[in-house]
Amino acid sequence: MVREIVTTGLGPPRAVLARGLDAPRWALRTAAGPVTRGALAGLDMLLASELAEEAARRIYERVLAGPELEAAVAEAVESPAMERLVARVVDSRLMEATAARLLESEELWLMVQEVAQSPAVTSAITQQGASFADDVASEVREQSQHADAWIERAARRVLRREPRAGPRPGMPDPGPA
Repeated sequence: MVREIVTTGLGPPRAVLARGLDAPRWALRTAAGPVTRGALAGLDMLLASELAEEAARRIYERVLAGPELEAAVAEAVESPAMERLVARVVDSRLMEATAARLLESEELWLMVQEVAQSPAVTSAITQQGASFADDVASEVREQSQHADAWIERAARRVLRREPRAGPRPGMPDPGPA
C-alpha cells in the first residue's frame, strides 16, 4: 500500500531520486531570475549615484594618464586589422570625395596662403635660394677657371711658350698641357 501511494503520488522511485539530485540545479534556476534582477537594480542605483560619477572620473583619468591606453593604441595601430581598415579607407570613394571637397574649399587655399607667407617658410625659401645661387656661382666659377686654363694652354702652344710652372694664384691646377 505504501508502495502504491509513493508510486502514484510521486512517481517511480528512480524518478523521485532523479528529481532529488536535480534539486540544486532547479533551485539555482529558480533563484537566478530574481537575484539577477536584484543585482541589476542595485547596479542601476549605484550608477545613478554621485559615487558612480566620481568613480567614472577616476577611471577615466587613470586610463588617460596610464601607460595602458598608449599600449592599447600602439597595439591597435600595429595590427593587421588596422592596416586593412586604413587601406579600405584610402581606397574608398569617401577619400576621393573628401580630397575633391578640400580642393574646392576656400579655407584650404587661405590656409596654404597663410603658410606660404609665414616667416619660417619665407626664411627657408630665401636660404634655399641663396644656397642654390651659391651652388650655381661656384659651378660657373669652376667652369670659367677650366676654360681660362684651357685657353691659356692653347695660346702658349700657338706662341710656342713653355707651359706655366704651377697654377696661378687663386686658381686650381689645370692639369697637364
